[in-house]
Amino acid sequence: MSWFQVLGGNSDIGFATVKIFAKNKYNIHLISRDINNLKTKKDIIEKNYSVQCKISEIDLMRESSIDEFFNKYEIKPKVILIAAGYLEKNEKNIDRIININFKSLVTFLEKTINKNIQDNFLETIIGISSVSGDRRKKNSTYSISKSDFSNYLSSLNQRLYKSNINVITVKPGYVETKMTKDLKLPKLLVSAPEKIAKDIYKSFNKKKIIYTPFYWRQIMFIYRLIPNSILKFLNF
Repeated sequence: MSWFQVLGGNSDIGFATVKIFAKNKYNIHLISRDINNLKTKKDIIEKNYSVQCKISEIDLMRESSIDEFFNKYEIKPKVILIAAGYLEKNEKNIDRIININFKSLVTFLEKTINKNIQDNFLETIIGISSVSGDRRKKNSTYSISKSDFSNYLSSLNQRLYKSNINVITVKPGYVETKMTKDLKLPKLLVSAPEKIAKDIYKSFNKKKIIYTPFYWRQIMFIYRLIPNSILKFLNF
């Protein structure tokens, strides 16, 4: 069986997606900073889906931790999901927001590609960004980091085209997760992680950019057309 590797294995969207891939008989490799929660998730996966599940610890705020991970690198994944992310309501820890949403993810992916580019086994990279990266007034540092990550994935898709590695950018709208629990979100536009996971799997190996749910493509298209002179008065 092939391996499905998830950076951010403790995230709500990440683990919801893991369950779908495990159901479709992928072995699972979960990566996160909180190894104890990963142990619980490992038990759930192995008990319910009859696949292998390995776990690894990594701290994206320490480059040495990323290096340690790759020094022990053993699993050759067929599909990689980047589901790590960090959001603050008042954005006080700027370095942490930029590191976890962009800088460390780029470092992780570049090292992954270097490890896998020669054996032609890696087929798909899926990166979870956000509609916030398209245009946003609030949480500006988070939005910029997501915009940079989306642009990086787009560039990576072009770069890896001849290597037959498909790169998919996922742009969810509002999602009910641990990361957003302290935010006041419009209930009609909030989705469950399981919905996002289903859309990810449905579009797996087909599309380059996924807005999920689908209506966010239209919402962001309209939002990008709003002049800055009007945008500053909107609560969005």
